[in-house]
Amino acid sequence: MADKKQRVTQIKVRMYRQGFGDCFLLQFFAKTERVFTMLIDCGIKLNTSRDECPIERVMDDLRRELAPQGKKGGPPTLDVLVATHEHWDHIAYFHPETTTKSGGKGQDLFADFVIRQVWLSWTEDPENPRARQLNSRLRDGARALQMAAIKLQQSTTGVSGSSTALNEDPSRAARTAFGKGVAEVASFYGLEATAHSEPLAAAGSKSLKTQEALENVIQLGKKHGRVRYFQPETLVDAENVPPGIRVYVLGPPGIQPDDKLLKKSNPSAGDRKETYLNLDQAGFAGFVDGLLTLADGTSAGATPGASTPFGAGTGLPLGAANQNHYLRETYFGQREAYRKIDYTWLDAAGQFALQLDGAVNNTSLVLAIEFEDSEKVLLFPGDAQVGSWLSWHDLQWQVKSGSATRTKTATDLLNNTVLYKVSHHGSHNATLREKGLELMTHPDLVALIPEQEGKYRGIIHPELLERLEQRCRGRVIVSADSGHRPEVLRTTARPAELDAKGWKQFQDNLEITDTYVEYTVEG
Repeated sequence: MADKKQRVTQIKVRMYRQGFGDCFLLQFFAKTERVFTMLIDCGIKLNTSRDECPIERVMDDLRRELAPQGKKGGPPTLDVLVATHEHWDHIAYFHPETTTKSGGKGQDLFADFVIRQVWLSWTEDPENPRARQLNSRLRDGARALQMAAIKLQQSTTGVSGSSTALNEDPSRAARTAFGKGVAEVASFYGLEATAHSEPLAAAGSKSLKTQEALENVIQLGKKHGRVRYFQPETLVDAENVPPGIRVYVLGPPGIQPDDKLLKKSNPSAGDRKETYLNLDQAGFAGFVDGLLTLADGTSAGATPGASTPFGAGTGLPLGAANQNHYLRETYFGQREAYRKIDYTWLDAAGQFALQLDGAVNNTSLVLAIEFEDSEKVLLFPGDAQVGSWLSWHDLQWQVKSGSATRTKTATDLLNNTVLYKVSHHGSHNATLREKGLELMTHPDLVALIPEQEGKYRGIIHPELLERLEQRCRGRVIVSADSGHRPEVLRTTARPAELDAKGWKQFQDNLEITDTYVEYTVEG
């Protein structure tokens, strides 16, 4: 727990290099003495690894760093564990049955850790009725997305009744790539989605793997300490953070009648565009219900209460349609096969995948960690997207400064940000422009991007990376991308925009190994 006698003078931020996923160890020092520790996320993209830094190496390092100081033996101890949101690339290694590359199966990698506090967003609170409702729908969406990915891939591989016409379609390669792209988004929830996968929706009460990982995080917190669920506009109470530090909670957006900002994952159109790219939005209630009933082997048109575009009883189950003489001779006839539209409705899966991904990303717990004296800020937004960023600007915090009380805003925090953990691995819609990066005006700004090349198309988004390089004056650190190796920062020429003293200070505060990149922020 935090030493209440000494004020924090520096924070060492260790970004692990396990692959495409977030895992950050923050160590707070009062001069040379460590007084507080925090781990933010520990995950990786489903079915991937990085030979140079397997998870065993990360766990070994965590155990060494978090061993009790001044004692012989004892379990690794964390003051705070933060799980930002329910995506596999953020919480995979918290799953109670983790399989490691060295052959370990069914391991809880953090079972021997003493964790004094777990911090989660209000959207994960099992006692909050709105959170339960929201999570239920998001998890239904994940199951539906898996089903869409499975059916899309079956439609191009001849599995499960796909038509000859579809298989001979010259656009088959594009549809195959599309199906795999939808499956990639399903993998954020730890869901396999190949043509031969069993849909989770058909497995009854079985949980998503991300749900199981998050539930294990909660149990880890209860084992030795407490679990806290934070609302936006919270200033974490002083007894739970080290002296000289303030922690502000910016997101996710609070409870709203229509969850407008939680659902807003993409930029607005035209002049109102908030980021560096634009996409449209859509609603998918009927699409989700249709996929869930399909996974359960029923027909949405025949299911009471299902969301369908037509009235109850209008739909005809596929089995009954196959028995209809007229339809057998026409729609199901071999000569008419090229006209079949069995899988056309699944084309909506691409936009649905983007919407669902963004909605979960917007549930990220967003933290701004501030040195009280210098007011320098370290910003950790998880994977927050447009709606979350916009919501920050409606918030205010009252902070004491000597005998006076001051009001702090998101603009104040962004103006003083000196370390920005780039949201959502540098995607196009997770760093706001005018209300985000352009407000980060501190001359010491450094960006950290947890990313591995070749895992998702368009990440890192080129326009965003270019602007980050400009704003940070060359001080952009990427964890595991062979095209942006941090080792180059040791030998590259000084950026023209930065003086020799500033570049040397940056390099002196940078430590690089095969396992991690660590940057020290001086208060």
